[in-house]
Amino acid sequence: MDVLLCTACGHRLTEPLRLLPEVPPRPEYDGLGNPDGSRPAPPALPPGRYAVGPEPSGAPYVPHPDPEREGATLPGVSVGELDGPRTMVARGPRGTLVVNPEDDREQLSGNPDVQEPGCCGALGMAGPSQVCGGCGAAVATWHSECHGPWETRFLPGAVRVACA
Repeated sequence: MDVLLCTACGHRLTEPLRLLPEVPPRPEYDGLGNPDGSRPAPPALPPGRYAVGPEPSGAPYVPHPDPEREGATLPGVSVGELDGPRTMVARGPRGTLVVNPEDDREQLSGNPDVQEPGCCGALGMAGPSQVCGGCGAAVATWHSECHGPWETRFLPGAVRVACA
């Protein structure tokens, strides 16, 4: 079992986790509310697991090479422009560590410098939205918008993996 630690201060950022060989396929979202009334899409990973995301994730976002492209998008991979139909593609770091947000509960705080619009949660477009609960260093982006996966993506340079 592993835990993720802040590289700046050594603060523990997650519960103990087991590494998966890859990020599982993104779960489908039926658009219905959850029993507690919330509307996040299903988690990208089950609790107690983490995986390394091979694709670019998060800010900055750039226009998709095909200016006519519209349609389905995935937070962390691509999202639609907030003021237009054009698809934007993530060009942030590769190698983000993806976890279920339940596994970082009470270890992170919201980044006061990041404010994001969204109908049900955070899109993850504005950059690292989560900071270390120990020192305040920006360490992760939380994706919680209803049309995308519910996940936390830790920046590869901001965290290190240690044995639990």
